Amino acid sequence: MNTRPHESPGSSLPPRPAGLCTAAKVRRLSRKVSQIYDEALGAHGLTIGQFGLLACLSRRRGLAIGGLAQQLAADASTVSRLVKPLAGDGLLRIEIDPTDRRGRLVWLTDAGHGRRAAAQTGWHAAQDVVEQRLGSGRLAALRFMLDEAHERLEAAE
Repeated sequence: MNTRPHESPGSSLPPRPAGLCTAAKVRRLSRKVSQIYDEALGAHGLTIGQFGLLACLSRRRGLAIGGLAQQLAADASTVSRLVKPLAGDGLLRIEIDPTDRRGRLVWLTDAGHGRRAAAQTGWHAAQDVVEQRLGSGRLAALRFMLDEAHERLEAAE
């Protein structure tokens, strides 16, 4: 009869770090900040992702999904999921790209321009909440660190 306690499969793994990893902390902060923006923009029927998409678009020039994804630092499938309901609400129009018949261009409609302009007050309100909770010095430091970290990570690729 074996009297040694049974070893769990995880017992051979190295010990876990005491705190959360950087990715988890960034995701947690991102969710919290996104929630503040989503609450402020909800009165205008938009999420922060949808507002950002509308803000990237123009009534004068259409953009491909890939271009929008690059501007929003998002995956093309995520952008497609944002585009479809906004197009269904008449805020965007989707047309065939004349230079590449396989591609589609997304345009901001007059209704989309109006919704974006009206939602700007919600966006400013969210900005104010984030600054109030962090304090202007910490917000400036956070923006600096995020910009610098992004540049360094991009340069390392």
